[in-house]
This record gives sequence, structure tokens and C-alpha cells, in this order.
Amino acid sequence: MAGCIFAAAFAVVFVACKSGPVDPPGAAPSPQAAAEPAPFANPPVASATANASRDAGPPPEPLRSDQALVGDVPRELAPREGGTTRDTRELAGYALQAVLRTGEGPPPPRATEVNIPAIDAARRRAETRIAIEMSTARARFVLSGGGLVLPAGTELRARVDRYGHLLLWPGEDTYRVAEPGALRALFGERRLDVAPLSRGDVANAGEGARRLNLRTRRAEVATRAAKATFELATLHDIDDGGALVCRLLLDLMSALPSTAACDADEVPLHVELRWTTQGSLTFDVTSITRSLDLVAQDLEAPPGSLEFSASPPPQVPGETLVQRSELATFRSAPVDFPPAPPREGQDPLGLTLLNSTDELRVAWVDGVPSAWASPGARVVLSSLPRGRYVVQWRTFLGDSWEPGVAVVVPGMSEAGGPRLAAP
Repeated sequence: MAGCIFAAAFAVVFVACKSGPVDPPGAAPSPQAAAEPAPFANPPVASATANASRDAGPPPEPLRSDQALVGDVPRELAPREGGTTRDTRELAGYALQAVLRTGEGPPPPRATEVNIPAIDAARRRAETRIAIEMSTARARFVLSGGGLVLPAGTELRARVDRYGHLLLWPGEDTYRVAEPGALRALFGERRLDVAPLSRGDVANAGEGARRLNLRTRRAEVATRAAKATFELATLHDIDDGGALVCRLLLDLMSALPSTAACDADEVPLHVELRWTTQGSLTFDVTSITRSLDLVAQDLEAPPGSLEFSASPPPQVPGETLVQRSELATFRSAPVDFPPAPPREGQDPLGLTLLNSTDELRVAWVDGVPSAWASPGARVVLSSLPRGRYVVQWRTFLGDSWEPGVAVVVPGMSEAGGPRLAAP
């Protein structure tokens, strides 16, 4: 089947599929950290043994951020009943919903005015969600959720005959190339710097937990950046589509994309990355839908309607991640505490967040990712009621963080600065 895939690689189009939930097919039993920008520092991935080339075809080629790709070839349309047309190459595939979690932050203070239900609701809305559509040769990843440092609707596309991803930025009519090794910087800092990659050591770890009514097998993968446990389920007839999901997760742990973590027809349903620095990142698939009529151009890689751009993604100093109205509900009533001495640049009413580190950081307030700030930037949460809060600074991927510190609002919290506890 893979041979057919490669023969049609540039002609495959992806879809907005007509599908409905079905019972997932049964599975056969089965025995930031920060990196220096180095766009071409990695070994030539194309020359590595490529597990995607299952029929001894040519290995996938690595994408380059300074080179455009030829657009997918438009398809001939065949007549459909009722006078409409359809793509002549309909594809079967799957739609997955998944979440990314980086653990829990420090809990809020114990006090009667702390509104736990409102904080829990904000935490759930802040979860990073990934909508995945995949055929045997293409995959599309659409990111959403309040806790992202990337804009909601950011899209990645992948194909089996290329290593790396295409980045579609919301609101733009261009696409960029994320080379192999660029996803850690993209997810964590809105950049496309390439981290050094190494081949992951893979070991079979036996049978895994049953997830979404599917049996899984465990694979342990280790790199210099992380150790990971992959729980893989069999989805029949997906061929190498599931390997594209594995490649995305391998890229986050700085593994070469040729690392053979997933076999044909396998898709990761649960993956836990344990960073060698500290912390972890968990990927969980929450639903699977079988799609029998994939016909859309949603998975063209690259889309024929978009122009190539070699420029970096847009940069902004920082953003709040929780709406003002939500922040105002974190306390049922304002409470006055003795304030800390005011500092230069501090807002007189809200919580001033200052990032004095050299990498983008996310401020978690009472265990909720509430704002992010670029190096040297400041963001003000002006709608927090007066009171005491617990603030923790972290990277988005959860591989570096500072201890949570109690801060009185109005007040200031500084990433990389003096850790002054509230009185």
C-alpha cells in the first residue's frame, strides 16, 4: 500500500470529511528545553533508515524552511448524483480529538473568598486541544484552547514522503515550513528555530492500558531531551497515517523523525513525555471517528491557494490567556492585604507580570495558565480582584518552571527575578 502512497504523493488532497461517530475498530492483540537556533545543524535525516518507507521506496526528504514545495495537483472531478461533482479519489481515514497537558500548577490559597469552581472551569478551558484528521498519507493538526502561546486555529500539515511540517498561521494567506526539530521552539516560543535531533532508543514494553475500547501496546522511547511512553492502538487501513501523529510527538522530544516508534496501522492514544530537566507533557486522544468519505482539499500539503513564506512567524510581546470576565471571578469578593512596596513599572491596580528571562514564559495564576510574556515583556492582568494569589512561571511545554509564590494584588510577579513572597 505504501508504494501506492508514494506514487500519488503530490496528488493527494485532504478533506473536511463527512463522518459520524462509530465504534472504533478493534485492535489486534499485540505481544524547550531551549535550543540554540541551528537551522542546518542536524544530521541529514533523509539518509537515515526511514520507517515510513515500508516497501523499500525512497526515504522521506526533510523539508527546508527556505524552500517552497510544489503544490498538490488538482484532481479531476466526477459527476455526482444531483448534478454536483466529487473528487475522484475519495479517501478513508480518521478524525481524532486530543489534548495536551503539562501537569498541574500550584493550587490557590485556602481562603473562603477563593472561587474554586470558577478556577476549575478556567483551567478546563485553558487545555490545549488538537483536532487531527489523517488519511494513509496526510495528516492535519489544528490547535485550539486558551492555554496556547500560539493563536487558536494554528494548523500543521504533514505527509509521509516529507519530514517536517507545514505551518499555516491564522489570518494569513501563506504557509511556512517547520523543519524537523522546530516544533519545540514553535510550541514554546512561537519561533521556528531548529533543535539538535538524535535517534530515539525504542523498546517494546508489552501490553498497555485499554483506551477508547481499544487494546494498546507500549513502546518506550528515550532521547537526550526526554523519555516517553507511547501507548499505541491499531486502526485498520490507516497505514502510515498514524506515524505522522508519532512524528509530531517525536519532534517535541527532539527525536529524529525516522525513529521507529510506531508500526504501520498504529496510532498513539496516550503518550507521556518526561523531560530530562523537570516536568512532563501528556498527549491524550479523547475521541476517534472513522471517516469514509474524505474528499476535501483541507489536507493539501501545501495548499494550492497559499503562497510560501520564508519569514518567521509574527511576534508579539505577550497576551492574556484568560478573559477579563473570567479573571474577575477567581475571588468571590476582594480582600485587602498589606501590599508589597511598589516596584518600577508596576500597575497600581492589577497584577503586573514581567518576564526577565531569555525565553518565553507562561504565568500560571492559582493553577491556571493566565498570560504569557516574551523575554523582557510585561503583561497586566487588570481585572483580578484584590487579594492573595499563587503565581508560577513555566515554559509552555512544562520542561522548566519556578516554584509558585504567593503574590498580593495589586502587585508584581517577575519571572527570573527576586522571589518575594506575599506578606
